[in-house]
Amino acid sequence: MDKYDPSQIEQKWYQSWENQGYFAPSGEGPAFSIAIPPPNVTGTLHMGHAFQHSLVDAIIRRQRMLGRNTLWQMGTDHAGISTQLIVAEQMAAEGLKPSDIGRDAFIERVWEWKESSGGIISRQLRRMGASLHWETERFTLDEGLSRAVITVFERLFDEGLIYRGKRLVNWDPVLQTSISDLEVISEEEQGHLWHLRYPLADDPNQHLIVATTRPETMLGDTAVAVHPEDERYAALIGRHIALPLTERTIPIIACCAHRPTHCTAINRAHHTDYR
Repeated sequence: MDKYDPSQIEQKWYQSWENQGYFAPSGEGPAFSIAIPPPNVTGTLHMGHAFQHSLVDAIIRRQRMLGRNTLWQMGTDHAGISTQLIVAEQMAAEGLKPSDIGRDAFIERVWEWKESSGGIISRQLRRMGASLHWETERFTLDEGLSRAVITVFERLFDEGLIYRGKRLVNWDPVLQTSISDLEVISEEEQGHLWHLRYPLADDPNQHLIVATTRPETMLGDTAVAVHPEDERYAALIGRHIALPLTERTIPIIACCAHRPTHCTAINRAHHTDYR
């Protein structure tokens, strides 16, 4: 052979190592285990995976050579919304939406994609020579793992360590589901300052003008805050304004000068004018 041909060497020897169980825990020394940070079944591995897994593989192989009972646990992750989006995009190319085929059929397609993508990832790791223990390979939605997650959540809830509460969430209008902050791409946009005239409830001829970049939040206002040491507003504290469009009145309150973040309307207080 004039030059090294990996296709003639690497696959044959890796298959031999795997068949002979060289990657299974077998040492007589103390146990040593690393669970692979599970790649997401959203496509294929990239250079970052190759770099990370090469470092872990070096650690694992050294521990085997030291005689420790060594396990490098293989697994893949479902990646939740990301995988759902990929399958939905595949269906869109066929002119279909998830709602067209129903929940059960869509879940079946997701599992089909998992088998396809997960198989590619496994082959890539083998091509890299990663000495993973394939016989114990797991997927984060395997029955046993899902049951374990539910059990732990119930236990934490019963112990008062976690609780359910109402929170603002990111909503995807296309997928019709909530998504995490990590799945949101933030973009800067040129804003605009809106000036809203709030008439005083007891004297509609006088107005409190509030400047804001979010006029739509006006409908949820519960108060308008003013600085207690600003002479322009001192006489207004305790009075009420008529909230436009809502047929409600809300109070004019004094914002704490030393702890402004405790004031719910502080963003409006700094831009308030009285006329």
